Amino acid sequence: MSSLTGRYRAFRASPHFTRIWKFAAVSLIATAVSQTMLFIFYPHVLDTAMGANVVATCISTVPAYYLNRRWTWGKRGKSHLWKEVMPFWIIALVGLVLSTVIVGIAAKNADRISSSHEVKIIVVHLANLFSYALIWVARYSILNRFLFGPATQTPSSDAIVDTVAVEQPAPPASLPVVVEPALVPRDPSSH
Repeated sequence: MSSLTGRYRAFRASPHFTRIWKFAAVSLIATAVSQTMLFIFYPHVLDTAMGANVVATCISTVPAYYLNRRWTWGKRGKSHLWKEVMPFWIIALVGLVLSTVIVGIAAKNADRISSSHEVKIIVVHLANLFSYALIWVARYSILNRFLFGPATQTPSSDAIVDTVAVEQPAPPASLPVVVEPALVPRDPSSH
């Protein structure tokens, strides 16, 4: 049992654990944005649940990208269009297609559950949440391994300089200053 406790403590102290909870927090933020947008757009602006889901997902993907890149994985600097932005949007598109299909199925079948319009709205929201829960683990794994994780980060010149500075110890402050007599200029008139 203590071995399991030790493993748990080691995992909690790891950078991987920190990334997972940050990714979960970003997912909650993106879900809140998506659900808010879905609530605003369906049925008030768009009369189709699938169309509202597309708009809501596109809007929530923007803060999800920047929060995940900068806060979860700590990447700084300019985003790379083909190595980060496009793959992130492709992953978001896969999630969008999956969630849109599930939301569409739920909206069409919600009438079987109840004739209430409010129940249909709740079913659509639950279907949206369920679809994103399905891909959450896969999405984290892909982002960590291929887009933002430690293996994708190259050390910057600042990081290299900082590493070198840390590895070289400073000389002790208590060393006396010794002046070599041969290096002291002599006054030729003193002889």
